Amino acid sequence: MTSRLPVRPGASTRGTGDGFTLVELLVVIAIIGTLVGLLVPAVQSVREVARRTSCANSMRQVGLAVQLIDDARRFLPPMSAPTKRERITKASSSYNGAIGFTVFTWLLPYVEQEPLSKLANRDVNTPVPGAPGAGTVYAVSIPTFLCPSDGSHAAGMALTSVGGADNWAVGSIAANYNVFGNPLGSTAVERSEGRSSLSKSFSDGRSKVVILAERYGTCGSSGEADHSSTKGSLWSDANETWRPVFCVNETDQIPDAPGFTRCEMFQVAPNWLSGCESKRAQTPHPAGMQVVFADTRVVTLAGSIDPEAWARVCHPADGLSTAVD
Repeated sequence: MTSRLPVRPGASTRGTGDGFTLVELLVVIAIIGTLVGLLVPAVQSVREVARRTSCANSMRQVGLAVQLIDDARRFLPPMSAPTKRERITKASSSYNGAIGFTVFTWLLPYVEQEPLSKLANRDVNTPVPGAPGAGTVYAVSIPTFLCPSDGSHAAGMALTSVGGADNWAVGSIAANYNVFGNPLGSTAVERSEGRSSLSKSFSDGRSKVVILAERYGTCGSSGEADHSSTKGSLWSDANETWRPVFCVNETDQIPDAPGFTRCEMFQVAPNWLSGCESKRAQTPHPAGMQVVFADTRVVTLAGSIDPEAWARVCHPADGLSTAVD
């Protein structure tokens, strides 16, 4: 007679070939799906925080560069030259003679880009070995001027061929026209070139004035596949439309009327191709706009900020300073 081995308490009596039942498999799949659904937003949130922190660090570095160049030259760099082919002639003498420069071209030596600055030799059209696009100074992508959350560029180059912009490198940081321009100048050229200083031009106080903000490298509002109406913010482009500035309040970035502007409200995370207005500043961060104050602080301003408060902190001398942090 064949004897049966005793079954251990709690042991399964199913054969070794038995698998999951369909119900069990569906339950496992449902659990995994739920966990993935919970995990993905959390991972995306963590990544965005990391990108935003990276942006803030870059903006702080640029803010410090502004302070250093003001200390060295006694004046802030001009908003821009008249065009990429013309020299700055109306600004402080320490900035005269540069062809096609913007605020950010002047800042190169102060953001660890002194070799490029020397190579440029005061002309943005100078060829640069290995540079993409046009192969010139203005085609070199500067990591400090970019934000990893800004998806409106390809490897630092503009995503539109309008005006040959895809031959130029973009920037995710823009300069306040009311600070780096000369709003009281008698001509549009004089108003673009600027003549300000941190020690003399901020009667509202450095801690109350925004000097830098975020802006998309490529910016369109029509959603057209050929990008025919898309503009941008190119870090070393003095040409109208493409200047890396905000608060001019004009798509062509030409300050046609004298006087400080009431800076138009920034945009929070618009679609770069179909919902972006190039006359405004834009932030890619849903949490709000990151700005640099004249005392080098980096602050995130919520999209719900009062537009009047935004306009006040963008004016260096209106006597209406507003605390927004």
